[in-house]
Amino acid sequence: MEKATFAPTLVEPRTPLSSIVSKLVLGGAAFSTQLHPDPTSLPVRDIIKHALKLGFRTFDTSPYYGPSEWLLGDAFSHPDVASNYSRSEIILMTKVGRIAALEFDYSPNWIRHSVNRSLDRFKTSYLDVVFCHDIEYVTDVDAVTAVGVLFELVDQGKIRYVGVSGYSIEKLVRVANLVRLQYGRPLDAVQNWAQLTLQNTRLESEGLEALRDAGVDCIFNSSPLCIGLLRSGGVPVGSLGDFHPAPKGLREAALQASRWVESRGDNLASLALRFAISRLSLASPRPPGASTIFGGGSIWEIDANMGAAEMILGTSNETRETRGEAHKDVRDFEIVRQSRLEADEELVFGVRSIFGRWLDFGFTSPDAGWDIMAKAMIVQDEGKQQIIQRNEVHLEPKL
Repeated sequence: MEKATFAPTLVEPRTPLSSIVSKLVLGGAAFSTQLHPDPTSLPVRDIIKHALKLGFRTFDTSPYYGPSEWLLGDAFSHPDVASNYSRSEIILMTKVGRIAALEFDYSPNWIRHSVNRSLDRFKTSYLDVVFCHDIEYVTDVDAVTAVGVLFELVDQGKIRYVGVSGYSIEKLVRVANLVRLQYGRPLDAVQNWAQLTLQNTRLESEGLEALRDAGVDCIFNSSPLCIGLLRSGGVPVGSLGDFHPAPKGLREAALQASRWVESRGDNLASLALRFAISRLSLASPRPPGASTIFGGGSIWEIDANMGAAEMILGTSNETRETRGEAHKDVRDFEIVRQSRLEADEELVFGVRSIFGRWLDFGFTSPDAGWDIMAKAMIVQDEGKQQIIQRNEVHLEPKL
């Protein structure tokens, strides 16, 4: 059967991003070689159809995630999806700039090429949000210049909103301020990973207010489970091996915490997700939009994550009064359930006590030896500096 084309002829009017995104976003990293040995073997079409039925309308991915864009593009263009959901209902978020583990290209030509390539993969005429990916690996000038190119693409109608992503909160805040100074317009979005979790709440204490003051409209908190650290069974291992940056001591503390939570009739992944969602939703002050990105490499995993979200989030009385029963899905989630928040207090305190000295422990990003000017690792070999940069070959999968 010929695939439907997931592409409208007109772009919807550009309203504030915070007015169209819900509190929960489905991430596409689960369909990457970083987290799965063979992502092309996953039933992505069925997973996406299931996510849409649950009410997910915002999806986040990156070219860096291997076949994720291809797989998502295939799912969204499939007749079962394209015939039931209009393009204007879906918010597609992807990234530019990071190509491989040790390969970055923030040049204007590559930014434009990457956006056009993503448009082709998604079979659409526009992307809703494009982030500059992992900006701590490049200079401030590189990041600000790339944002300028994305602003140009907004004016051309190829994308709607512009953001930056990364781990370093200091870098994200600095670039957000530089962007507003340089272009007289703020970033629409910032995405930070693994820094608003049960183990690390630096985004809340160091980032939210500063990013709001820089004019950022939406904050996306990704990796609320710290790339799978905050769950039973250890960190996920894909075809690239164990890349997780957590040191041995932190991994042992996470394992101990998982066993302790299970002994009390709950599980660490659910508790960690409830914690991250509630802290972001209740943080004050914060930007107008605040969303949690979590993944799911199976229908079971998405259902488990949704179960955790439904335990902590509910629909406000105002929503019921103004929209009746509304959507009856994730789009209606607006308020934190106080009863669940109070019930989780003892578990949260216990887990954070187990982490002890590992609380707010931050990873080194980029790794020691990375040169942001050369965009490569610099190592010493017999007293001489050498640049070592691993380039990876990416082949389009057969779907």
